[in-house]
Amino acid sequence: MTTLYLAWQDHPSRRWFPVGRLEADENVEPAKYLFEYVGGARGACKSAGFFTIPGFPEMAASYQSSRLFPFFQNRLMNLRRPDRPAYLQGLGMDVAGWNPMLELSAVGSYTDNFEMFPAIAPDADGRFSSRFILHGLRYTNPESIRRTESLAAGESLGVSLELDNPVTTHGIMIHSQDYYHLGWLPRYLVDAVHQDDIWRITEVKATVAQVNLDAPLSHRLLVDFSGKLPAGFRMEDLPQYRPIAGVG
Repeated sequence: MTTLYLAWQDHPSRRWFPVGRLEADENVEPAKYLFEYVGGARGACKSAGFFTIPGFPEMAASYQSSRLFPFFQNRLMNLRRPDRPAYLQGLGMDVAGWNPMLELSAVGSYTDNFEMFPAIAPDADGRFSSRFILHGLRYTNPESIRRTESLAAGESLGVSLELDNPVTTHGIMIHSQDYYHLGWLPRYLVDAVHQDDIWRITEVKATVAQVNLDAPLSHRLLVDFSGKLPAGFRMEDLPQYRPIAGVG
């Protein structure tokens, strides 16, 4: 079973909200897909005018299918496109290791205000790792953007915990070792590791996974991020990630 979350951005405020959860079991015949809205969708409705997604009209319902839902299928590149291998390479994937859920977790968003990401899943000791597309590079400066051109896969990056971010109050900033500000950890992940005004994460580490110089700035830098969370941490236990179906 593979679980991905769906985040939605309110463009005027640039705030991100987790709004849905997609589960897939592609190792059975027929495959099984489940989509449910999560608690963050209600917060997005109240504070940012979020509407339900076409194909999923009821926020308290569970949706099941033996095929990937059209909303998500349309986010995958056409299998027949000749530039598909280069596209997958830009996402840190190859054709041989491809599956729909893996592409969805890596693609982020080029054209709309939705983005998909895998759940933070710590081991028994609370350690986890996550790969994500760095947010906010286009909001930095020309010097920082040029600095990405000389980054190399595996290069260590700096991590700073912010308490005075003008947009989000708290955040996790990523910078090069020579202190060029490159961007931020996605907001929806920050909210998972910062609860009740306390940083739950320790032993943080970030490295360059891949640099895509031919991609838009929004997809230029893939980052591997790891750390340690309290034992027993489960993303699905957080109110904003808890499915609405069955709760009402």
